[in-house]
Amino acid sequence: MTREWRRLLVCPQRLAACAGRLELLAEENHYLRRVLRLRGGEQLALLDGQGRLWTARLELVAGRGREPQPPALAVLEQPLAEPLLVQPPPRPALELAVALPRLDADGALRMACELGIDRFTPLQAARSVVPPERVRAQRLQAIVREAVEQCERLWLPQLAPEQVASQWFGCQLAELTGGAAAELRLLATTRRPGLVLLEDLLQAHPGPGAALTVPQWIRLAIGPEGGWTGEEEDQAAAAGWLPVSLGDTILRTSTAAVLAAGWMAAWRRLLRRRGGEFSS
Repeated sequence: MTREWRRLLVCPQRLAACAGRLELLAEENHYLRRVLRLRGGEQLALLDGQGRLWTARLELVAGRGREPQPPALAVLEQPLAEPLLVQPPPRPALELAVALPRLDADGALRMACELGIDRFTPLQAARSVVPPERVRAQRLQAIVREAVEQCERLWLPQLAPEQVASQWFGCQLAELTGGAAAELRLLATTRRPGLVLLEDLLQAHPGPGAALTVPQWIRLAIGPEGGWTGEEEDQAAAAGWLPVSLGDTILRTSTAAVLAAGWMAAWRRLLRRRGGEFSS
């Protein structure tokens, strides 16, 4: 698709119930008309976060009384069952789990979503500096939605509830059907001899020319500014997490998250260009 449309992310339930004429919420109306400067009759794109996109026309409704911003509708130009674009979910799926830093957490989440991460999991580690009550899921979800609209993704990344790292390392997530072999678990760490660089590990998995059967999920966990404790690293190792390095220098958590997201997304693009067969 080469055409640039202003985009609005709408939950599938609202689209299914709108009968082709979506009544915009007040904040959506403000965003489209005051921020994006759309006028009546102009075209926009609606996406449901599940890989589907429709075009629509903005239709203004006569104002009531002295309303500063009269209501508006987005009138779909395709039937709901026949979206203009349909995109399958990206495979393998990429998860980034991060012990959120005190600063730059919002930026790290936004950039990770723009780069292609499919699930973001906030972690509470032993050395975390952000207490659990400070992790505001509503704000994080708003950042994810804004990032999707900005970067023109069709799939809305999942935002998992905050997890205690030491417990989460051993979890078997519900969507997996192939057991431990269905995912590759990686733990970013430092100051250990013989660590393989994340970029090198991904590029070697699988080897060139091999049948590209890859895990359903690639998961990478990044610790807090003070690093993982020895106990946390032992718990991760016991659950099958492989320690990896993100480079020769010690990175801030937010920097590490963006770097890792970029490497993981680039690796997935490489697999797509090779045209291999992905595991389901």
